[in-house]
Amino acid sequence: MTVLDMGCGPGFFTIEMAQMVGRSGKVIAADMQDGMLRIVKEKVAGMELENRIQLHKCEEQRIGVTQPVDFVLLFYMVHEVPDRRHFFKEIHSIVKPDGKVLIVEPPVHVSKSAFEETVSIAADAGFAVVERPKMVFSRGVVLRKG
Repeated sequence: MTVLDMGCGPGFFTIEMAQMVGRSGKVIAADMQDGMLRIVKEKVAGMELENRIQLHKCEEQRIGVTQPVDFVLLFYMVHEVPDRRHFFKEIHSIVKPDGKVLIVEPPVHVSKSAFEETVSIAADAGFAVVERPKMVFSRGVVLRKG
């Protein structure tokens, strides 16, 4: 399995996902900030799973990942994307058929209506809602590429 940790920051989920994908899997840790990618690199240096993690620096208006992925984690970052329509179209082009996307947003920064607007934008890009998991202090949705 290949997964994309979009907006990975300091790699809070990157290492856990690298353990989950197993020896043959890969995690693409993507962020716009060199400093965050450097932190991830330092965290995994010398670890057995280091070779499962590929660091990727995104451009200002483009993710730039071309490798197809099975799963995308969008944790507390979609609300920071200026052009969500373009963003979800690009995510759709990256995700394999039947691949999934998990969006988690903080309710402090993202109202229920703003979150539903994001879900609608994702649907317009070709994703369908699979599940709405209950989350403490977060809004979440699992999408599948249609």
